[in-house]
Amino acid sequence: MNTLLKAVCLASLLSTTGIAEDRADEGRRYLIRGIAAIEMAKSDKELAGAAEQFAKATQIAPELSAAWYNLGSVQARLGRYKEAMDSYQHYLNLNPKAEDAPKIRDEIIKLEYRMEQAAKVTALAGTWVDNYGRYFKLEMSGSRITLTSRRSPDDNDVISTYTLVGKVPVSQAINETFQLEMAGQELSGKWSKDGYQADKCTIPPLASNATGEVAIEENKIVLRHIDTKYSAATQINIFDDFCLGVKVTEQKEVERVFKKYVKKTAP
Repeated sequence: MNTLLKAVCLASLLSTTGIAEDRADEGRRYLIRGIAAIEMAKSDKELAGAAEQFAKATQIAPELSAAWYNLGSVQARLGRYKEAMDSYQHYLNLNPKAEDAPKIRDEIIKLEYRMEQAAKVTALAGTWVDNYGRYFKLEMSGSRITLTSRRSPDDNDVISTYTLVGKVPVSQAINETFQLEMAGQELSGKWSKDGYQADKCTIPPLASNATGEVAIEENKIVLRHIDTKYSAATQINIFDDFCLGVKVTEQKEVERVFKKYVKKTAP
C-alpha cells in the first residue's frame, strides 16, 4: 500500500531544539513505531495502531512536528476528519513557513468538506417511507446502508382469495431488506423478501440485485430491483381447506422511491 508517512530524514529526527532530550527520545521512539505500523498495515482499517503510536508521540513530545503530520495523515485516511484537521493545524503552528505548508492548508480545506459530507450521510439514518407507503428503518455502518421493514404483505405482493369469500388480507408479517454499498451517490447491493403463507398457500421468498442512488439534499433514495407479484387461491373444504394454486401474475423491475419520514408536530 502507499505509505502515508512524511519523509523524515535523519537530521530532522536528531533535531531536539526546544525539546528536553529524554522526551525527544521517547517521542521519536513512538514516531518510529507508528511508521512501522504503517509499513505493516495491509489495509486502511489496520492503520488504527499507527494512529495510536503517533498520538503517543505527540503527547510525550508535542514539539515533534513530524508526529503531528503523520497523525493527521492517518486520521484522514481513517475518516476522523476533525481530528486530522486539528493535527495538521498543530503541524502548521510548529512550521508556519514550511515548504509544504500551503499543501497542508489545502488539505485542511478538503477535510472540512469531507466532514460536512460525512455528516450528511450519517443523517440518513432513521425512518424512511417508500412510494407504496411501507416504512423502513435505515442504518448506516461506514459506507454500508441497510434498509429493513417488518410488515404485512399488501396487494403489490399477492392477491389472496378464498372460495365464497373473495379477496382476503394476508396477516402474516414478513421481513423485507435492502443491503447496499454507497459509493458517492450511487447505491448497489441486494434486495430480499421473506416467504410467507397466504392462507393455505405458500409464497416463496424473493431476492434480486438492487441499484439506485441517494439524493442527500432532497432526503430521497431511489432503488430498482426485480419484484414478483402473485395470486394465491384457497379452497374451502369440509374436512380441511387447501391451496388451489399459486401463480405469478407479474414480474418486472420496480422503482422504489424512499422519502425520509418526518414526524409531524401539532401546531
